[in-house]
Amino acid sequence: MPTSLFIEQHPNGLAFYINGDLQFDTADETIYHEYLVLPAIALAAQRFPQTPLRVLICGGGDGLAARDALRFSQVSDVTLVDYDSEVLALGRTVFVPYNQGSLLDEPGAALGETRLTVHTQEAFEFVSRLPDACYHVVICDFTFPTRAEDAQIYSREWFQQVERILCPSGVMSTNGVSPEQRTLGFWCLYQTLLAAGLQAKPLQVAIPSFQAHGYGAWGFLLASAMPITRSEVEALSFPPTLSALQPQDWMAAFQLPTTIAQHRHAVNIHTLTCPQLFYYLLNPRLPLETTAIAPSDAELQTTDFLDLQEAGTGCLGTRDLLQLDSIASVWLEELYRSDNLQTPQALDQLMPVQHRYHSAQMTSEWMGYLKALLEEVNLNQLIASLLERAQELPPQLVRELKQLAEKIRTGQPLTYVSEHTAEVITLLSVTLLMANLTSPDVVFAKGYSSSSGGSSYSGNGSESDLGIFGMWTMIIGGFWLWNLYSNPDD
Repeated sequence: MPTSLFIEQHPNGLAFYINGDLQFDTADETIYHEYLVLPAIALAAQRFPQTPLRVLICGGGDGLAARDALRFSQVSDVTLVDYDSEVLALGRTVFVPYNQGSLLDEPGAALGETRLTVHTQEAFEFVSRLPDACYHVVICDFTFPTRAEDAQIYSREWFQQVERILCPSGVMSTNGVSPEQRTLGFWCLYQTLLAAGLQAKPLQVAIPSFQAHGYGAWGFLLASAMPITRSEVEALSFPPTLSALQPQDWMAAFQLPTTIAQHRHAVNIHTLTCPQLFYYLLNPRLPLETTAIAPSDAELQTTDFLDLQEAGTGCLGTRDLLQLDSIASVWLEELYRSDNLQTPQALDQLMPVQHRYHSAQMTSEWMGYLKALLEEVNLNQLIASLLERAQELPPQLVRELKQLAEKIRTGQPLTYVSEHTAEVITLLSVTLLMANLTSPDVVFAKGYSSSSGGSSYSGNGSESDLGIFGMWTMIIGGFWLWNLYSNPDD
């Protein structure tokens, strides 16, 4: 996907956006970068006294994290790897007044050598080729995932690679997501770190520019294979002239509201084989079974993670709930629930948000229109199309479809729907909803319309042709799903 970079100039500096998402505003970027970088390197400096520190920065092509890493005289070598050459170019030009030339050759360096080496490469590929125990600190300064593929660098496999290249008792720090806006996603990262063998400490920090964009208070995770203790953190020594991180009160960032912290045991870990994180980011507020907290006390309670040393409780996911077959599986499970007194599945699990520009309200509205959507299907044509391929269907389903077709032809009331037919309708419903949420024009052959503007536009081409294509999209999806779930003995 092409990357869109945008710089907004304002009287006191600039704001930098990637694909419409704010990366930093120079008015307060020091809050983000000092909390991301300084605690990790200060802890490593304390654990490796009199040792030249080697630091790896993954991402951070703007040079701002490198600026803060180079504040430490004990840091002898900084390696920065970022795949985006355009961001690196900005880091060497436009951003120089803010990163203090961190990506440029240091003036007066002996024989032209500097403490910084830059690689233009994917971080996962770069790290996977490194030898074991080669860095004291790893800083992960990645952008917020906007596609499922972007979340690979937050997986257990990624964190296992980071743990592998860290020296024993080395430290890593990673940019997270907002604990208050993306609660489940944040705890998914936390549990994934624990599952990778890293003891993690979450932090939450208020960054005004992020909050102004609706991102909420921002989250970070400080981690090491060696447990991080309160006494260590209290003894950290930071460089002088800090802009945002205040030594006397910065540890309050480890205190998260208990109403947020209590959800940390209710998530799966994120792996490459069964991704979970992007689902949580798109669907951040699922109903959870939580410990009871009196509403009057909830906002006053905090959990101080410096007082906790926790083992991971996240489980491996059994399916990726953003995939069509997994969603259909949830619907079929709901169809065969034996206890009618149980609370039905939440709508956002029956049909979760699929795209970052969608909303839970949009999906719920589509769910509410399910009956109307199904009524748009020509049932006679659908059954006839299915029976044309009767040899590919279970015999019992063929018999039931023929009975259904006869009832429709003769106008008999449909007072009973068999188990197999119910499965077909369920799978058709899922396919229809998925198609409408991703490409409504294909399914119903409707052109774009704007009720607010009072005008409409229908694209070129035959509406009936598009309708047939949409119908076959649903039929093919139905066959595919049926092949996944049908019993060959039926």
